[in-house]
Amino acid sequence: MLIPMIGIVACGGEEISEGTVTRVATRIVMEELKPTQTMVICLPLYISGKEDERAFVRKQPTIIVDGCDKGCAEKVIKMNGGNVAAVIRVSDVMRAYGLKSNSRRKLDEESEKLARKVAEKIAEEVDRIIGEMTKQTAMKFNI
Repeated sequence: MLIPMIGIVACGGEEISEGTVTRVATRIVMEELKPTQTMVICLPLYISGKEDERAFVRKQPTIIVDGCDKGCAEKVIKMNGGNVAAVIRVSDVMRAYGLKSNSRRKLDEESEKLARKVAEKIAEEVDRIIGEMTKQTAMKFNI
């Protein structure tokens, strides 16, 4: 059975603590929650034109994880024809759970909780997307 791979693009925002949260959350997903179903797309390589990164994002469903409401990663991926299946903003998760991120250098306890919540949201989206892919495949082959 073919295991679908979902791309994850984390915000590259080094100037805000939420950018750090996106990258930590992505690592949690890759290492703990969905290691066989996800692949991290390197945003700087993508922006610089690395064809492997761009081809994957064009063909496979991709989850964008932006640190703030500016949506920089989302804009870059969409501008280049990426297959954006979901967008998660750390700022939305912060509001939903009443959490905040305090430092971009080292995550404190609250920032770690926020990163875990963002990772859980990413994992939920992975499950949703794979469910949709499975349903489409079943319909295509009348399974």
